[in-house]
Amino acid sequence: MSQSSQVEVVIVGAGAAGLAAAKTLRRHNVSFVVLEARDRIGGRTVTDTSLGAAFDGGATFIHFADRNPWSKFAEEYGVEARVGSWRSGGSRSFSDGVPVPAEAAAARWQGRGKLWELVNEIDDSNDVSFAALVKTAPDDVAFAAKSMMRGAVGEEPERVSVSDYGRLYDGSNMIVPGGYGTLVERYGADVPVSLGTPVKAMDWSGRGVRVTTASGTIQAAKAIVTVPLGVLAAESIKFTPRLPDETLRAIAGMKMGALSKLALRFEGDRFGAPADMHFVETGDSAPQMSFELWPFDRDIVVCWFGADYARQINASGEASAVQHMLDRFVKIVGADARKAFRGGRHFGWSADPYALGGYSYCVPGRARARDELRRPVGERIWFAGEHVAGKASMTVGGATLSAESAAEAVYARLKAMR
Repeated sequence: MSQSSQVEVVIVGAGAAGLAAAKTLRRHNVSFVVLEARDRIGGRTVTDTSLGAAFDGGATFIHFADRNPWSKFAEEYGVEARVGSWRSGGSRSFSDGVPVPAEAAAARWQGRGKLWELVNEIDDSNDVSFAALVKTAPDDVAFAAKSMMRGAVGEEPERVSVSDYGRLYDGSNMIVPGGYGTLVERYGADVPVSLGTPVKAMDWSGRGVRVTTASGTIQAAKAIVTVPLGVLAAESIKFTPRLPDETLRAIAGMKMGALSKLALRFEGDRFGAPADMHFVETGDSAPQMSFELWPFDRDIVVCWFGADYARQINASGEASAVQHMLDRFVKIVGADARKAFRGGRHFGWSADPYALGGYSYCVPGRARARDELRRPVGERIWFAGEHVAGKASMTVGGATLSAESAAEAVYARLKAMR
């Protein structure tokens, strides 16, 4: 990027949303530049191979596959994607390393069905948190609320809007053996991106926008900002003038969960567990989390953990996090696991300065904050990403759809100006 340049549109962020916005604008022959703070594209989709076995450190599933654009992209870019269950190898529950009786585990699973019955009774007019929803419910339902929020949203149940979560798209999932991050990387390979270029400020006081980076400034007519909600909330980008009150209120109506992952590599021993089995640890000595064993028949165990527990682990650094998770796994399978252990890799999204969380959720009573943030600012700035994707929020597909919509709106405005 030159010290000072001018284009029609500046796109901030080269995750799935930024890449989709760029491709949409290119189809309309609109000039653009994509600025990315990281040294890679993909954002919170990343396939890691540092342990010798590929795993997704971020997004894993093509959710609501029947309407998700990434189902089509996988076919278009020759990347295998298959309909699959997260726990196709079955699951076992443990409490501080001790197996949970089958009847108790089954009761907890049935609590999820009862929880959804309660969720379906909530709308915007009587929105509450998941903790409030199950305050007087049986123990198995309360356990389901805590389990689902920590494991799916990555947040404590008292902080999450029932109405927002309840309106999300449902449907079958697809899994990508070669990695969702690999798919996104292939999709974006032909998009020109200025890597290692974090945006420090955006001035929209004039007719267009003036974007400041460490490498220089860019003048553009419009901007599409696709950075994660956590980056917006932290005010990592300084807007001049400050964003309108209604935009700031929308940002404040959402938070970032902390769902995170850590992979452990083993060699020579699979501890009697088949591929794609899950061990769910629900003990009292440490918060609930799960171990995904040997995904796609690879010699790794992927640890999934969220909420305040994840924030604590993520803040401790990779070496400490790996040791902690190994200790918890050893408690279940025995000390021989230490002999077979070969290394670990940690993706702690809440501690990542370019994410500051896994993905977004609405706080109780603010279930439509996503819709409010989708409104453009001064007809110059559009926000796109999973946090403004309505029913498709919290997904890569939602981020993509929101960015395509924003880019089409920007193109329409530019066309009217020509």
